[in-house]
Parts: sequence; structure tokens; C-alpha cells
Amino acid sequence: MGPGEPSVRADLDLREHDRNVLEFLSREPTAHVAFQGLRRRLGIHPEQLSRALHRLGEDGLVEHTEHGYRATTKALTVLGPDALSRTPEGLTVLETYLPADVVVKSLVDALQGRWFGPLRWFGFSEDDGELRLWWSTEDNGIQLEVRLHEGQLRIVAHIASRDRLDEAARDAYLLFQHLSREISRGLYSGLIS
Repeated sequence: MGPGEPSVRADLDLREHDRNVLEFLSREPTAHVAFQGLRRRLGIHPEQLSRALHRLGEDGLVEHTEHGYRATTKALTVLGPDALSRTPEGLTVLETYLPADVVVKSLVDALQGRWFGPLRWFGFSEDDGELRLWWSTEDNGIQLEVRLHEGQLRIVAHIASRDRLDEAARDAYLLFQHLSREISRGLYSGLIS
């Protein structure tokens, strides 16, 4: 398949929204994306998105988990190679170390699904020992990705335009404030081993 050609096999009969959802979820195969995160990112009406997810689920291409929606292994076999492009790297806004005794999975459980100021929960993935949690602004102009790996915490911004960099930095610090608060609370609630 060359540039501009569809990234889903031509013999697969998918509607436009089905194709958009499938291609998006397949970019991060380990991601669990919330319904509202998909709606905001793809700009699809909730009813249309619900129907697309239902059809894709019936075809075994998308599954609904307790954490959101994700592409199945079968979906990855029906997609062309350009559909599997990874998310661009983004700009690291903040990087720090986590205390060694922080239980990362408990931190994720405490944060998933939560909104902070203008940031809306999007979803998360786990790949090669790295956990990634995502939030985005309502207009999707700023996406913040929290990467947790081997005792490090990094917040990466994906911005629609450079003039939103300061706003993204402020939002990253707001998010970090909530992460720090959860880690501090963890001393008494099981986030710390």
C-alpha cells in the first residue's frame, strides 16, 4: 500500500466511522481508550461511535474492557502497515523520578478516568514495561501523556500548534500536582509498598 491508499484491507467491508475507530485504536495496540476519549479525538457523534464500536465488536476487531476499548489481535491482522504508525514522540514538559516504593499499578488505578481542570481522561496502555496514561483538552488541541517506566515519570505534550506550548506546560504541572498528591496519599492507602 502506498501513500494515500487505505490502510485497512480493501476486502474488509467497513463503514467510514468503523474504519476511523479501528485505525485509531490500532496505532497503540495495547491502549485502552475511554469512549469519551474516542469521541473527542475522532469527532464522532456518540450514537455513531456507539454503533461503530458495536459493529467492530461483533466482527471481533475491537473489545470493550473494564478500562475502555482496544483493538484485538484480529484487528492487527486486517490492517495495512501504515495503520500501525506510532504516535509521534511529542515534547517532554516534565521529567522526574518516582520513589522506589510507589506501586505504579495502584497509582494508575487511582488516576484513570479522572479529569483535572481542562484535562479529560483519554485512556492508557502498557507496553514493554512502560505504562502510558493520556489526558486531552476538550478541543483536543493538547494531549498530555504520562509515561511511567522503571522509577521515572515523564509528561509528554502533543500539541496542535506551537502557540499552545505554554498552556500545555501549565496543564502538565497541574497534572503533576495531582500525581504528586496521589503519591503522597499513597503513603497511607496502599500506593506505597
